[in-house]
Amino acid sequence: MLLADKWDAYADLALVERERGDVGAAFDVTERMRAREMLEAFAHGRIAIATTDSLLLQRQQDIRARIAELTDRLEAEAGHGTPFRGSELSRGSSAATREALAHAQDEYAQLLIEIRDGGGVVAALANPATASWHDVAARLQKTQALVSYVVTDSVILVFVATHDTVRAIQLGVSRLMLANGIEFARGTIGRPRGSSSIAPWRAPLRQLYAQLVAPLGDGGLLKGVRQLIIVPSAELHYLSFAALIGQDERHRDEFLVQKYDISYAPSASVWLRLSDGPPSRAHRVLALAPRSTELPGSSDEVRGIGAVYGRQATVLTGASATEESLQSIANYDILHLATYGVLNQQNPLFSFVQLSRGERSDGRLEVHEVLGLPLRARLVVLSACQTALASGTHADVPAGEDWVGLVRAFLTAGAHNVIATLWPVEDRSTAKLMQQFHIRLQAGAPEVSALSQSQRDALRNSATSSPFFWAGFILVGGP
Repeated sequence: MLLADKWDAYADLALVERERGDVGAAFDVTERMRAREMLEAFAHGRIAIATTDSLLLQRQQDIRARIAELTDRLEAEAGHGTPFRGSELSRGSSAATREALAHAQDEYAQLLIEIRDGGGVVAALANPATASWHDVAARLQKTQALVSYVVTDSVILVFVATHDTVRAIQLGVSRLMLANGIEFARGTIGRPRGSSSIAPWRAPLRQLYAQLVAPLGDGGLLKGVRQLIIVPSAELHYLSFAALIGQDERHRDEFLVQKYDISYAPSASVWLRLSDGPPSRAHRVLALAPRSTELPGSSDEVRGIGAVYGRQATVLTGASATEESLQSIANYDILHLATYGVLNQQNPLFSFVQLSRGERSDGRLEVHEVLGLPLRARLVVLSACQTALASGTHADVPAGEDWVGLVRAFLTAGAHNVIATLWPVEDRSTAKLMQQFHIRLQAGAPEVSALSQSQRDALRNSATSSPFFWAGFILVGGP
């Protein structure tokens, strides 16, 4: 069980250490809590579900068939036909069907626990060590800073670790004000809008910058820094830091991504752990676009990726892009999925990315299935909607379980980096941004630089300058 209910106590202890003048000890305290949550989840996720009990196997098959039938019914009731890559199953569907599906999913989750406890194979992380700020500093380059936020009901702290120091600031904003600001900003960005000076997203993004980033610059904590590794907390998991608006030296609006390359990490310990064993720099790519008819841009996207990597790329579209095509995933360095993503807020284990039906699969690559993939990829790209969202404040589950979702599932399965999205993304603009990203990646750019540069290209184009088109993409992973 995750320890979100203990978080405030750890935050209080961190405050005591900070008031004593030991910022490093304060950082270490919060990191122990944050890392323990995430690393325990890693360990829990690395459970290979296996059983020889014929009755359990039959129950498993029966429940899966029921879930597939109910999900198909929900999709038919909700309808699709939108150029945006994703939806939520709850919209437009009947309460009875939703309730039946939720019950079946809960039953399946309990069955997995029963199978595990009855003899499943456990490959857990044994006694995971948490990182100190010294460990983080030793890995950071001179132009990098790890910015770790701690959000509680009583206080919001931010720690900034660089290659030679760690410092902390208490932010002068309440959690309620911050949560309301993030919700409002997401609402104004949520559909394509113009880039004029009166665009409704500008004011909330300026305010969030002033609350979350400006104090760091004013305190000199980011001097000489060119790359930020953001470790979010609570509601900050739903915020695109790249879209925050400050000012340049001429007092003109400047998005944060115009000044920094930006990536994210669940914790400093996980950031370090993901760098263990340097990933291959080869470019063996598997790119799937199963919904090429509904999302014509996705087909263009993967064909463009095929052109970038040539013979190193395997491109599958339409009916050939099935779950079975992932059986050879261990042979690839990059997995790119251009498709729908469906967020299941009530039971994140059943959030999924949409593939095509196969002879032995329903076409829904769900979180609990991802955990069993033999991934060795340095990068997974989820070019679909809301794949970075999980539970937390936007669902009826504890806020401490923010990383129970697709991103954590792919990291747990073995990916070093995952690109995912914070809101529904538009089909054609996504295809163009992703092609630019892969051109840079194939040329040797690091993942974080390739994504940030591609986002800057998009915002310089008047047709895609709104944050809606580019700011929803985030990179989560290791060095």
